[in-house]
Amino acid sequence: MPSYADLLLKQDKGGSFIKARRAPLGLSNGRSEEWLRDLLIENPDILPIREIDPSFAPLAPLCTELTTEAGPVDAAFINPAGRLTLVECKLWRNPEARRKVIAQILDYARAIAKWDYADLQRRVAMASGVKPNAPYEAARQLQPELDEAIFVDATARALREGRFLLLIAGDGIREGVSGITELITRNATLGFSFGLVEVAIYEFGEQGLVVQPRVVARTDTIERTFVLVQQGDKVSLQEGEAEGGENAEDAAAERAIEEEQRWWVPLTRITFDDPDQEPPFYRPRNHVRTPMPLRGVWVTAFRAMSHGICGVFLGGRKPERFRALDVLNREREQILAELPEGTHEGMDATPDRPGYSLYAQLDEFDSDEACRDWLAKQLNVFVNVLRPRLKRMSAQ
Repeated sequence: MPSYADLLLKQDKGGSFIKARRAPLGLSNGRSEEWLRDLLIENPDILPIREIDPSFAPLAPLCTELTTEAGPVDAAFINPAGRLTLVECKLWRNPEARRKVIAQILDYARAIAKWDYADLQRRVAMASGVKPNAPYEAARQLQPELDEAIFVDATARALREGRFLLLIAGDGIREGVSGITELITRNATLGFSFGLVEVAIYEFGEQGLVVQPRVVARTDTIERTFVLVQQGDKVSLQEGEAEGGENAEDAAAERAIEEEQRWWVPLTRITFDDPDQEPPFYRPRNHVRTPMPLRGVWVTAFRAMSHGICGVFLGGRKPERFRALDVLNREREQILAELPEGTHEGMDATPDRPGYSLYAQLDEFDSDEACRDWLAKQLNVFVNVLRPRLKRMSAQ
């Protein structure tokens, strides 16, 4: 990540420079997350939107604490094109907090994508106290000639498509951002842009404060394919598959995948010993992936009903996995000693490039819960053993 030089202030030609002191956010100095939220809603121009996605500029403040079915959004903005920007303000303290706030803002986006324009208008009015068409009135402050009907239609379309800009703003956002894009892409069910903004605060003694927002990370617009589903008078948007030009699988297959996914949900909520480790995520059919710090490499837990087995193995795309195995196998005996007993070559094994896999028979478990508990335990051990080594590789 980039570093920044000190800020200096010179009051006049003959005066000396005053060096700024970095002032982190925190309850001890009265600059809480709420303080940051109010600063941004009152001064939207300081957010570097054009550096992240110019299509969401300029920003018109809508409200703070916009209530959604997933909880309240810290700050909401809109532009004359009808595109919403949602901002969460967080003190960037630890890996768990980072993962939680990302999951949180994604949940907000999913909830708002189910709204129509009337829902947005009502929720903004509740939060802001501005009753007559608050979103339009806010946007019209930036573009007085804005046509109301065109704006309403554009906003409704952006809501349906999930065209939002999701921002996390905080202080000290420095480490642990390399995997943010992958995490966001993996959890996305909408089409949106995302950015991390570090709001650096400097004190110049009695001269006041300097606020310097910086773009730390951003994604390109994340695309998803959707299917419009109509049931009577109700129209909803559902995610579909874009492969081969096909829009959706048949209903029976979709129900099977939904049922299968429910089986894996407890595995996607496990907590690892390693605080930096992200939770697994479900992949059809019948497995979850736990991402490793080396891009393109992961640890997979699977359940193969037709073969009556389940297990855990080190997986990934071939070039990246082969590279990982070539390095890991230099200390293979030590790794096998640390991994659970019974770990063997497994996936795509060759005599000169053995892998790391562990299997169990499904009939060994009394219940689905017992099977999941075993998989969770093995995933944790694989992460403890392999993640530090793969992290060192990623840094080389």
